Amino acid sequence: MDGLPIQLSQASGVPFYRQIVDQLAGLIRSGQLPPNARLPSFRELAPRLLVSLITVRRAYADLEAAGLIVCRQGQGTFVAGEIETASRRHALAEARALVEGALVRARQLGLRGEMLRAHVERLIEGPDEAASRAEKGRGHGRD
Repeated sequence: MDGLPIQLSQASGVPFYRQIVDQLAGLIRSGQLPPNARLPSFRELAPRLLVSLITVRRAYADLEAAGLIVCRQGQGTFVAGEIETASRRHALAEARALVEGALVRARQLGLRGEMLRAHVERLIEGPDEAASRAEKGRGHGRD
């Protein structure tokens, strides 16, 4: 696939490999890069973006680990055919790790049991549902 719309910025403070990962993932998830589309090789993309082969190789490795691309030895690199399933599985794994880390920290801060569970449930509900529930509670028996 020629002319990938990837723009790297040294001023952003984000490593180049991460910018490549984020932009390619966005193109894939938005459908701008359809399933099974061929991507440029490391050797093709690196000079176009003015980065090293190692930078592109690392970006492709991250995208492959996320299930967004597949690298086929001797054939090239392609957008994965089963993007949604792989992407959702990766997102769930990342979310699970974040939640586990937050729970560990909450326990370190002394939150446990029902108190912690109640806080987590309020966060899951989100501000709209919690406000709606509070409004309903105010209306009952106070007319």
